Amino acid sequence: MSEVKKRLYNQAIGLSPLLLFMFLNYYFSYWLSFIIGVSFCLICVVLFWILSRDKVYLFILLPSAFTFVLYSLCMCLRLEPMLYAYSPLVAELLFVVTLTVTGFTKRAVLRRVRNSGRHASRRASLRATLNEFYFLAQLLQNLYTLHLFAILFYGMLPDTMRNMRVARFLYLDLGWIIGVLVIIYEQIRVSLMRGSLKKEMWLPVLNDKGKVIGCIARSVSRSLPKKYFHPIVRVVILFNGMLYLTKRSKEEFVSPETVDYPMHNYILFRRSVESTLKETLGILSRDKSLTLRFLVRYTFENEKVKHLVSLYVVRLRTEEQLSRCKRRSGKLWTPKQIEENLKAGIFSEYFEKEFPYLKSTILLAENF
Repeated sequence: MSEVKKRLYNQAIGLSPLLLFMFLNYYFSYWLSFIIGVSFCLICVVLFWILSRDKVYLFILLPSAFTFVLYSLCMCLRLEPMLYAYSPLVAELLFVVTLTVTGFTKRAVLRRVRNSGRHASRRASLRATLNEFYFLAQLLQNLYTLHLFAILFYGMLPDTMRNMRVARFLYLDLGWIIGVLVIIYEQIRVSLMRGSLKKEMWLPVLNDKGKVIGCIARSVSRSLPKKYFHPIVRVVILFNGMLYLTKRSKEEFVSPETVDYPMHNYILFRRSVESTLKETLGILSRDKSLTLRFLVRYTFENEKVKHLVSLYVVRLRTEEQLSRCKRRSGKLWTPKQIEENLKAGIFSEYFEKEFPYLKSTILLAENF
């Protein structure tokens, strides 16, 4: 999550050189405005190059810089009358053309990043940054295209319906105002995303061999059933030959409101199994007399999820230990009671799959 949060910043700031140029056209000649705009753009490019070492990318600065290149070509073609009267609009039109071309590169660029040799977490964070950039580029393209069409429509109106102030606003002011509003919008949006990321749960993505190849938000993973493979831990609570089971929450994604172990958890991205088990056991983890034993690791799969389950068991010896993990809906179940209720929809899908193994191992050992 920290890698993604680092890359959550306002990329729209890369618009600053172009917006400065468009704003200065209101006060200075297009030549002087161009020189100031290009100088500021060069400073930003150098800053962009320095920041890229820290994996901070202002990709939107690239279309802005390329717009200045195209504008300089217009100056070389000696289009002074048009530039003198409509310099901000020319820059805006060239920017829209640049953004349109940029949009066609999205698939190729994302594919190249996906197939690159970078570390999985780096690939994921870079793709997230690029997706943000392409979203912003599309937004700017749409807004400035609408602005240009509004100017075209206004130019078709009869002279009696035109107004000098409206024309000045449309031709000179609205272009840079749109850019400033996009920067403000993007800042608000990024702030909201950062807030949501604090509440988000980030899960490691495994390959078929159980190796971590990336990470993804749990909410995103749940919206794409079975597409991603995640690790979880489950802890069997054993007491006097019986299993302590409780009712799962109705918010559970798999088998809600069914009977299961009270202790189960996702292994979060960049978290170890040991730290996850300690968090899952809670107060029981402080009891040095208890021993947590690994039982089996298996793949659980249904129509919703695909999980690599690591199953552990902790054997409680006293009523006091049992009281520490007791919950309102929990109770002890004998193996016979469980067998009588199997396949009746009472137990979770995980438990139904695990019980035959428990019966032939730890529950069998309890009889001796």
